[in-house]
Amino acid sequence: MAFFKNFLFRHSKGVTEYFCDAVRIYAFKGEEDARWAAVVAAKMAGKKQRKSMVGKLTQMASNVLKNYPNKPVRKTLSSRILSLKEEIEAGNGSPADAREAEEKLLELNGEYLFSLRSADSSIFKRKHPKCF
Repeated sequence: MAFFKNFLFRHSKGVTEYFCDAVRIYAFKGEEDARWAAVVAAKMAGKKQRKSMVGKLTQMASNVLKNYPNKPVRKTLSSRILSLKEEIEAGNGSPADAREAEEKLLELNGEYLFSLRSADSSIFKRKHPKCF
């Protein structure tokens, strides 16, 4: 039982890391595939984990507004992050909602969906090393 519990915890942690990296790429690059990757990660997460992800978005947007040195870019980054928050909160959290989002990500970028299913966030670091 302990093995199974540790596996679930690691997977959950990996999904959260994947989510944060996808948000980072969307915020800095405006990459629509990364936006959907973040949305799907949140929609696939459990209720408690999704709530935590939404909290992270609020925190990220706040940090950008307070600390990002380039004022014109600051608003863009914050707006992108907050738009993700709205999208995630607008979902109903149902399995059908998650499946629909997964199908859209599969159409846009199947590699991102495969990485999400295995909770592997390294795809973002490989594709966009300068953002990390």
